[in-house]
Amino acid sequence: MSAAERKKERKTKEIATAAKELFEKFGYKSVSMDSIAERADVAKGTLYLYFKDKESLFNYLVQEFIAGFDVLLKKIEGKNLALADEIVEVVYNLLLYRKSQKFMYQIMTEAREMKTAIARNGVSMIDEQIAAYLKRRLTPIFKGNTLNTEIMSFVIIKIYSALAFEWEETHEPLDARAISQSVGIILKGLLPAGNSYMHKCINA
Repeated sequence: MSAAERKKERKTKEIATAAKELFEKFGYKSVSMDSIAERADVAKGTLYLYFKDKESLFNYLVQEFIAGFDVLLKKIEGKNLALADEIVEVVYNLLLYRKSQKFMYQIMTEAREMKTAIARNGVSMIDEQIAAYLKRRLTPIFKGNTLNTEIMSFVIIKIYSALAFEWEETHEPLDARAISQSVGIILKGLLPAGNSYMHKCINA
């Protein structure tokens, strides 16, 4: 990488960090490109040399989050856990990762409460990554039955979402371990334990 490329990459990250700090504090909808330029200490024209609009900046940050999630997945899959335990571990670490990323928590809250289109799209992008992981891991279990794989992936994501977000609307918030343990209990009940292949995967 040339010096010019390194400089461009560094400036891109500086701008993205400034935007992230503002999104964390005010949410996507309330932040302007003017405020991002001011926070990043760059001219507005310079800002547009790196990101064409606020949406592209937002998507850059979402992709950063997804890249970090992919690293977590690889580490967990490398442990060679039983499948049900692996999925629980993924849920647990995703919750911890999400909690450490205030930007994503703010965006998920905005998507849920304000129905902001771009925020909802960002959440969907993350859900798609989780769904892709689940489909890949569940496909051998529901061999030849794509519908069951799709259904199980959908159900697991909905359980996670309900416990992580909807639960706290009327109850005390659950911590990451409580959510992942609950997902594990439900998961082992939902997965077809009668299927010999599944039984082998869970108890390996």
